Amino acid sequence: MFNLNVTAQDSALDLALAYAEYGLSVIPLQRHNKVPPKELGSWEKYKTEQPTTEQIEKWFKGRNDLVVALVCGKFIVVDADTPESVNWAEANLPVTPFKVATGKGMHYYYNNPENFTTYVARRTESTDPAKLIDLRGVGGLIIAPHNIHATGAIYEPIVIHDWGLNDVDDLPDFTKELWVKITGAEKLNGKPISAPLSIKGVKEGSRNDQAARLAGYLIAKDINVDFVEFFVQSWNRQNNPPLDHTEISTTVNSIQKTHDRKNQQAPAYIKSTHSITEPTNLYSPPGVLKDIYDYSENIAKISQPAISMQAALSVGSVAAGRMYRTDMNNFSSLFFMCIAKSGQGKENVKTVVESILDKADHSDLMAGDGYTSSGAIYSLLRYKPTHITVMDEFGKRLESISKASNSNKEDALQVLMETWGRCHGVLRPDNYSMMTLNQKQQKEAMDRSTIKPAITLVGMSVPKNFYGALSTGRIVDGFLNRFIVVESHVPRSVGRMIPYVEPPKSVYDWVTDVRQTNNEMEQIARDNAELDFKQRILTFDDDSRNLLEKLAYDLVDQQNKLEKEGLEVLLSRTREKAMRLALIGALADNKRARTISGDITQWAIDYVYYYDQLLIESCKDKVAGSEMEGRIKQILSFIRSQGEWGISKRDIDRREIFRSMKSYEVKEIIERLKNSGEIQEKDVKKSNTGRPTKRIVAIDPEFFNED
Repeated sequence: MFNLNVTAQDSALDLALAYAEYGLSVIPLQRHNKVPPKELGSWEKYKTEQPTTEQIEKWFKGRNDLVVALVCGKFIVVDADTPESVNWAEANLPVTPFKVATGKGMHYYYNNPENFTTYVARRTESTDPAKLIDLRGVGGLIIAPHNIHATGAIYEPIVIHDWGLNDVDDLPDFTKELWVKITGAEKLNGKPISAPLSIKGVKEGSRNDQAARLAGYLIAKDINVDFVEFFVQSWNRQNNPPLDHTEISTTVNSIQKTHDRKNQQAPAYIKSTHSITEPTNLYSPPGVLKDIYDYSENIAKISQPAISMQAALSVGSVAAGRMYRTDMNNFSSLFFMCIAKSGQGKENVKTVVESILDKADHSDLMAGDGYTSSGAIYSLLRYKPTHITVMDEFGKRLESISKASNSNKEDALQVLMETWGRCHGVLRPDNYSMMTLNQKQQKEAMDRSTIKPAITLVGMSVPKNFYGALSTGRIVDGFLNRFIVVESHVPRSVGRMIPYVEPPKSVYDWVTDVRQTNNEMEQIARDNAELDFKQRILTFDDDSRNLLEKLAYDLVDQQNKLEKEGLEVLLSRTREKAMRLALIGALADNKRARTISGDITQWAIDYVYYYDQLLIESCKDKVAGSEMEGRIKQILSFIRSQGEWGISKRDIDRREIFRSMKSYEVKEIIERLKNSGEIQEKDVKKSNTGRPTKRIVAIDPEFFNED
């Protein structure tokens, strides 16, 4: 029912066979009035036994006037048939991972461990919306998902895909409290609301159901499982005929496992401080890169080591742009992302880059703040085949592109992505009609190709804007994995009052020397988009090659683990980024270097891999494919941040993160996270003294990992 490969395009026969194979009892109903066809006769026996394949084919073959009905029992369906009752259900029922839109209303599916019977509401105009809800339990029928109503409406399933829904036991339990809440009655026609347990023996057809119910009742009372099995085995001897001894054992063990799973106290989530270890040499880059880093920190009004490091690397990236490559055809052009709180020193990157390039007489390498369109990129590259752009408010720009569907800026992003991968080739503009252009304009349009484009991009953003603008689509399309993303966690502080100082001579001399050409022709080729500058080649030594090969295998292993979360793509360019960074590091260590040593390659690998891993963890917590998913991740991330102490229900009313959402949204999210096994309400003692209090804590994700 939950994982079946069926659609509304399948015939009634195909649907019926699929549900039967899943283990459900099915019968035909007439599409126009939802009544069994006369030829079916009594369907009572199908409450306890499944029809055969032959019987199903006899009923449904060649019949377009029938729909498939499921016999309820193990599951119960809350049938809200009006907009008012749907609104009531959404506000009052627990979240279920499986519901079905019916055209007029909604079917909500729940596990039915108490074997609640079918209840049909009395319908009058004055009836409370809650009482306009039918319950389809033991003895009831419900139109199966994917059927088509006589009106043409499809019974369309709505599934929470990441719930882990494999069978009925994974649905939330329908409780006595819910029955009373919906019906207002604890008894129906003088009978208990759930079918009574039969202590006496039963006949064939109901033995398994009664054995399971008896075992479930006793286990729920915390009776020892060995005694439960002894009791149920004794009860089974009264059946006519008795079930096999091993079948009873299997049933009891299955009920016990389900009970344990639903009631287990999982270990609280405690963020590991060792899973992603910061490299010891993170802020000790090779050669002149360290000088640039130190200069950035010296002039920064607020110390931001992680961002100062990005500033140093961006200078190295643009300085070597278009002029050098490795023997594996890696160039120096890189994209950087600097994330920090507002007003906390991100803008120092631009100051550092501009100051150094100006002193080196290479201010021509600076470009404006961003690109308005794809055409702007092609045109700029014609005049500046090597350049750096520092883009402030990058997160807001992404957000505006996504929300406004700005095709020009979206095209610009796509061209930037292509440029990143075309450092070794030719970047050609898209083909457009030129029928309305004159000959000169046609030539200009065709001549916008750039040989070996070298763009260094530095984006800056606050965390909220950056992660809020991202989506799973931005991850999948490969946009994000082109960046080295660094997020500063330096606490907010007051800026220092320090005078500006010029960059060290060693720094701007290095930029000048790295970009030095041997003759006038080389200089022309270096700065001309139409000419192929002959790059100076640096070779990876044997140690470097071994390190890069090991990295490739490590990345594949990591990607296999991340595939189920859709985040494996974030590691697909890790090695390429490391190789580009190693090229920059080798030149920073020795501007005339012709080899890239293992030490420098190891530093580059450590740097890139560390920040790519941190990005993956941030995306797990903060990046969503929808607004609701974003809120869920936001709340889960916050609860996790509270560690084993968690939060109280009172905290939910007080914390700003919850006040920004509607109360019913918070309730639904909390309930969903509980049911999906990501949070749990536990008795927690904050100290050795005092009474424990009820707290909501995040559960260690590994606890439910069956792998």
